[in-house]
Amino acid sequence: MSSVSIEGMPARLRTIYDEVSRFRPEPSTLPALQQAWSEHVSRLRQEIEGVHVEADGEIVYLGGLSPGCRTYKDGTWDCIFTTMRCNLNCEFCYSPHAIPREYAGSVFGATPAQIAGNYARTHVTGVSFSGGEPFTDTPKLLEWAAWFKSRYPGKYYWAYTNGLLAGEEALRQLGDLGVDEMRFNAAATGYDHPTVMKNIAAAARFIPNVTVEIPAIPEHATKLLACLADRSAASVRFLNLHELIYEPGTNSASMPGARQPIVTADGHRSEINSHSRALTLAVMARVRQEHLPLSVNDCSMQSKLRQLRGRQRSLAPLVQAPYERLVADQVYECYCAYQGEEVHFFHPDSLDEMRQRYPDHQFVRLARTTPLALNNRGRWIAFEKL
Repeated sequence: MSSVSIEGMPARLRTIYDEVSRFRPEPSTLPALQQAWSEHVSRLRQEIEGVHVEADGEIVYLGGLSPGCRTYKDGTWDCIFTTMRCNLNCEFCYSPHAIPREYAGSVFGATPAQIAGNYARTHVTGVSFSGGEPFTDTPKLLEWAAWFKSRYPGKYYWAYTNGLLAGEEALRQLGDLGVDEMRFNAAATGYDHPTVMKNIAAAARFIPNVTVEIPAIPEHATKLLACLADRSAASVRFLNLHELIYEPGTNSASMPGARQPIVTADGHRSEINSHSRALTLAVMARVRQEHLPLSVNDCSMQSKLRQLRGRQRSLAPLVQAPYERLVADQVYECYCAYQGEEVHFFHPDSLDEMRQRYPDHQFVRLARTTPLALNNRGRWIAFEKL
């Protein structure tokens, strides 16, 4: 932060100045993460015949890619939480403890009408229903799915579940509503729980695409690899393997495992399991070796960061002020002229004009991080004298 006199500064700007003064970002670990990821992708290209690598390595998969995953990776996806209640308590879960169990909504609003109203100003093409466990309140899941499907029939819809409560009748109703995909977190119940396997088979009868979506937990490698053939036999088309994340404020924060610290450009801290990628490679190798009709999506930290950038772009029409411009997907910047309590925020392109209009004013550049939800204005990170 450049030297700025705070004497006589308007209260509104003083609040911003104080927030920037408190901002102490740690050096980002993303360059090192990118180097390790590039090495991983290079190994995949060498060892896995037919692996797809797109978007400078941020999208990696074997076989096909679910249309829902495509919207996720492009940042044109919205995840609607119909409830935060769950019938399980998985050690790898990274649903924030701070969110009330009765919460429902998405980054675009708290009710279907509010969410849909904001869709009209954005580029959302895929919608998922999640939790918690959405089947702890099946009537609400069905109600919200019907509401959105009837108003936005052209979007791609899917739902998440651990599979224990997703009975045949509910899955049939979701299929009748036109839901395109069901995703089962089989890791939550040991990978081959009989009730979950039964419901996966039922989903395959009613819904076009069935996916198993799980974290790539290195300690579970033997069991996961042994189940791959059964997944194909159960008409599972897609296997999404998430790089295992240890996220503060969630169950996953205390889960044991090898950890690599991650500090993003905005200072957010988390950790990933440094051996997850090796498991994903082993799964792809087994699928290729046994000629299994199963597509494998490597949902890496790089892929998640790509999705977050896309979400920030998608939210821009709702959260970006007219006088701000977007810088590198993650920062909004603007300029400000002030004198006494008089404050004028303006677009950077108007600097010369504003200098002529207010020759006696002080000018500063302001920057804030782009928010990831409507109720989060981002963080002020720059206050620089011009």
